[in-house]
Amino acid sequence: MTGLLVALTAIALAVPATVAVAVPTAPTVAVPTAPTVAVPAAPNVAIPTAPTVAAAAAPAGTVAAAAGAPEQLFADANAAYLSNDLPRAIAAYEALVSEGVASPELETNLGAAYLRQSRRGLAALHLERALFLDPGDDDARADLVEVRRGNVDKLEGESEEGGTETLSRVLSPLPGGVAAVLLVVAWTLGWALLGLRMFRPAQRALGLAAAGSLAFAMLAAAVTVASAVGHDLALKRAVVIAPSAAAREGPNDKSTSHFEVHEGTTVRVEDEEGGYRRVKLANGLTGWLPESAVELVVPPGWAGRPVLLSRAN
Repeated sequence: MTGLLVALTAIALAVPATVAVAVPTAPTVAVPTAPTVAVPAAPNVAIPTAPTVAAAAAPAGTVAAAAGAPEQLFADANAAYLSNDLPRAIAAYEALVSEGVASPELETNLGAAYLRQSRRGLAALHLERALFLDPGDDDARADLVEVRRGNVDKLEGESEEGGTETLSRVLSPLPGGVAAVLLVVAWTLGWALLGLRMFRPAQRALGLAAAGSLAFAMLAAAVTVASAVGHDLALKRAVVIAPSAAAREGPNDKSTSHFEVHEGTTVRVEDEEGGYRRVKLANGLTGWLPESAVELVVPPGWAGRPVLLSRAN
């Protein structure tokens, strides 16, 4: 049992006001020399959820420089998106991604912007990421269904893959690390209480407490394993972002290709070698794709990134 405890613990631990414009209520009497004209400051327009007048387009360098203020940059990106300035919106969203911001709202908006540009691979990638961060994101789920409806690849077995996808999204948010700690504590406490019960047989409460503690430890063990399984499934999930890519028998461009995959197709990465990734499709077909053609849904280093909460749509 102690071996099982250590193994389970190791598995888990590896895995953004309206500005009041000063308008004089009565005209100011002109001074005999020269009248002073009061020029009110231009108000800042806050655009939390609905668009007003889009700000003038700024060069890409300006967007990158503004990345130091994520909340404001996100609000500007949403304003551009709502005013149908998709290139500016995408540039701002991508600047936030490059700054290390991980947010379901950011990923959903970026995926929706790419979808409106018919860039299905990148749309699917960011919508998948939004659902990894927040499995209950209905906007991302609806947009992802729209992406898949227009995919070139219609694969047998996608229903089974959908089951794996659902399982991953249900299991991966489970608090595996916390459960592992609780497992150790409950398991140790349970056996300690059981040992104490042997020396005090008259105190039945000790036996009940020991049984309850051990039962809780078993529950924590189940959560630990389920979380590890969910994270493993999520970490292998990827999306084809190239318009099309030849799936080859080996990890080089000289190997034979028997089929192609197209943007927006979801795959599972099984191996990586020499700039290629061996992927498996929902219908069971496998092949090697260039790394540039397929991106992981969960990129390395997402843990601990700042989160934004506003949404354009």
